[in-house]
Amino acid sequence: MKNERHIRELYNSSGISEEVFCTNEYGFVVDSFSSQTKDNPVSIKNEWYDLITRCKNSGERLRRSESARRLIYQGIPLSLKYRLWGLFTQRTSDFDYSALISRKSGYEHQIHVDVQRTFRRHFLFSREYGRGQCELFNILTAYSNYNPEVGYCQGMSSAAALLLMYFPEEEAFEMLVSIIRNNHLEALFDKKLSKVPRVQKIQDEIFKALIPEVYSHLLHQNIDIGVYAVGWYLTLFTRFDIKLVLRMWDFFLFFDFSIFMFFAAGILKFFAMGILELQGEQLIEFIGTLDSKDVDVERIVSYVVESFRNGEYEYYRDRV
Repeated sequence: MKNERHIRELYNSSGISEEVFCTNEYGFVVDSFSSQTKDNPVSIKNEWYDLITRCKNSGERLRRSESARRLIYQGIPLSLKYRLWGLFTQRTSDFDYSALISRKSGYEHQIHVDVQRTFRRHFLFSREYGRGQCELFNILTAYSNYNPEVGYCQGMSSAAALLLMYFPEEEAFEMLVSIIRNNHLEALFDKKLSKVPRVQKIQDEIFKALIPEVYSHLLHQNIDIGVYAVGWYLTLFTRFDIKLVLRMWDFFLFFDFSIFMFFAAGILKFFAMGILELQGEQLIEFIGTLDSKDVDVERIVSYVVESFRNGEYEYYRDRV
């Protein structure tokens, strides 16, 4: 086991040259470059620009806007993630980042282990001890010092890495701090995972209401979906297909943490046919690998939007 001082020395990117990779539009390394991107149409970008102007760059005004809600359903263009995610998040900067990353935290080894397995196919994190890994290590170390009652929880690495894909290091840290604080997620990531039982209870209620046939089948097969879903929540749903992850985070930052429960139901509804056809070990294996399967993002989003129209979101939101 590497000692804490040696680990810190490894995550010093000075003098390390970065390789040039062929990547897709999301920054993940691919074998060959494609000039075709699947970003939102220019018309949607223009609508967002017009709305930002009308709302005078106010995140609060945007979140109260029905036009913004309609646009969220269609997704935020990649080129606007930085601006809009930042506007939707009431950010705090009550910290000295340099001081936080320089202090010993006691979580260095655990953070090191997780950094080495986080988004390794993304160009930022593909090089061992490269710039992206160093920034991710810094952010996670800083948070463990900023909030010692929480310290470090394994799922944080994926969420912080996602933020680093769209924000500079210190701003990504600021976003992480604010997201956890604004959504009261300290209890989700604390040493006892205190918030998890409540999340699982409400999640069961949502499954019963929105996907009763799937829920009943899992129950009859003695499968507790909460055992699998807890990993989804602790990583803030960042381990699914990146296209789905980004759409879920558009909703998450515009609305709140409870939206993930409706995406969980939407994901199970999308895979309902496969789930209902399987039993026993085959079903367990299928459920355990849902986050690595290909999905139809628009269909899953449509299921979530339907729950808004039926009033389920408002009913469950304040109970989380």
